Amino acid sequence: MRYFGSFPVQYSTLSSCALQERILTKYPLDGMVLCEYLYRGMNDNYLIKDSSSKYIFKVYRYNWRNLEDIESEVELLQSLKSDGISVSFPIPDKEGVFIQKIYAPEGLRYAVMFSYAVGNPPLAGMTPFQSNIAGRELARIHNLTEYKRPKNRRCRLDFISLLDDSFFVIEPFIDESLEDLRNLGEVVEKLKRKINSIPLDELDFGICHGDFYPSNYHLSDKNEITIFDFDSSCCSYFIYDIASFNYSVMRFYSDAEKITGAFVEGYQEMRKLKELEIGLIPYFGAISFIWTIATQCSNFEVFSHFVRNNIKRNTIGTLKEFTDRYCV
Repeated sequence: MRYFGSFPVQYSTLSSCALQERILTKYPLDGMVLCEYLYRGMNDNYLIKDSSSKYIFKVYRYNWRNLEDIESEVELLQSLKSDGISVSFPIPDKEGVFIQKIYAPEGLRYAVMFSYAVGNPPLAGMTPFQSNIAGRELARIHNLTEYKRPKNRRCRLDFISLLDDSFFVIEPFIDESLEDLRNLGEVVEKLKRKINSIPLDELDFGICHGDFYPSNYHLSDKNEITIFDFDSSCCSYFIYDIASFNYSVMRFYSDAEKITGAFVEGYQEMRKLKELEIGLIPYFGAISFIWTIATQCSNFEVFSHFVRNNIKRNTIGTLKEFTDRYCV
C-alpha cells in the first residue's frame, strides 16, 4: 500500500527557528531575539529572550483547549493583573492580538505570549514562611473571583460525576493490580459518601486556579511570588484550590504539616475559612489528586511513560493511606 502526502501527526513540536521567523516578529521585542524550547506538558512552552526581558511563549496542544477556553484564561489574567495580583500575564502583539493561530501538521493550534515569572518554584526547599506567602496570594485571587464564572462557563462543581468519570479513566491503567483497583474503588466511594453528606451550598465558590501546586508559581530571591499556568481555571469551590496545594505538599515534604498549616494561616489572613471548609481540606485534596491522575491517563499520548511509572510507584496505595489517615 502506498501513502500519499504527509503521515498523520498527533502532537508535533514546532520549530523554534520557525516561530522566531514567522510569529515572534509580530511582537515588539528588542534587539536580538532568542527562542528556546523549554518543555512539553499539556502544552509546549518556549523561553523567549530579547535584549532586555524574558517571556514564555505557550503553544497549546491541538484540541486540548478551544479558542473560548484560551480567551477565558486571557481575560482572567488581565483582570487579576489590573487588580494587583502577581501573575504571569498575557502580552499582546503589535496589533493588540493576544492569541496567535498556528497551522501545525495536526491542525490549528493557538499560542499566547506571557510575562516571565521571576525566580523558581519552591518545591523541596519551601519554608513555612514561603508557604504563607502562597496562601495569602491565593486568598487575594479568591476575594476577586468570588461567585464569578469564566467566559467559557467551565465548572468543576459536580464532584460525584468527577469521581465516577475519573475512576473509569484510570481503571484501564491499573487493571493488572487487583489491590490498586480495590483501593481506588474504596477511596472513590468514601469521598462520594462525604460529598453527599455535606451542604455544598455553604461552600464558597468562584473562579479557581484549578491546578494550584508549588510547581505552578515562582518565588524570587526576595520571596516575591508570581503565579502562572491558569490553563485549568474554572468555577469551583475555593476549598479545591487550597486542598490541591495541601495534598501535593503532604505527598512530598517531610515537614508537610508545618508547611500546610502556614499556607492555611496565610490564606486566612486575607480570607476566613469556615469550619466546614477546613474539615474538608483532606477530602478535596484526595479528589484533586484523583482528577490529576485521570487527566494524565486521558492524555496518555503525552504522559505515557510518566503515567505507567507513576502508578507503579504505589501512587494508588499512597492515596489510600492518606485517606485512611486524614479522611475519617
